[in-house]
Amino acid sequence: MIMNANNDIYVSLIADEEIDSCFKILSKSFGHDAPFVDIYFPNHDTANGQIQGSNRLTAWKHASQDSTFLKAVTSVPGVPGDEQRIIGFAVWTHMKEIPPQKLEDAEDAEEVWPDPSDRKFMAGLWQDYVKSRTQAVTNSHGKGIYVLELLAVHPDYQRMGAGTALVTWGIQASDKLQVEAVVEGTPAGRRIYEKCGMSAEIEEMRFDPGEEFSQRKKPKLVFMTRRPIML
Repeated sequence: MIMNANNDIYVSLIADEEIDSCFKILSKSFGHDAPFVDIYFPNHDTANGQIQGSNRLTAWKHASQDSTFLKAVTSVPGVPGDEQRIIGFAVWTHMKEIPPQKLEDAEDAEEVWPDPSDRKFMAGLWQDYVKSRTQAVTNSHGKGIYVLELLAVHPDYQRMGAGTALVTWGIQASDKLQVEAVVEGTPAGRRIYEKCGMSAEIEEMRFDPGEEFSQRKKPKLVFMTRRPIML
């Protein structure tokens, strides 16, 4: 166990065999209320979409030594043996170099988005999405930044402290590394981020993938940061 939080919530590392469960939590957590999640993880609420999404997370976990995959678990009352259930997960990355500026340099774009229109839309969003973290990395003078890449808590277990515990883990890690913590947060998650000491640097990130996509829903994200506390 890495950390003991309130309400008997514990944070620890995710095993490969737990990725499927974590991806289903992501899908249930966001539903279709987060446009960036919808396009970045196509059909995430279908069987095929969840298989693809889980495989992408697993490949990411294996490929990146700088990313930490975390789960929040709690005991389920009334279950024999006090079964531990995963109720949330997060991915934190110590990003020392600027992220890929083009979607095709970060993902197998043709496989994930076989429809050319979806792929072009996602490529346009990606270019705008990475601008803020790119600037933050550039401003870090080689130290890098600590990025909260994903945060999801199962709807049945929200407001129990799982999200706070997962964010706090990364905040503490950023303090140890003495680097800035950042997140491109949804309006729904903003309360947790502010509770953990993060503040808005860009109130609403700008997404302009092109006039042809003017009718598509665009992400509504706030870029939030927190400078490390000297230990």
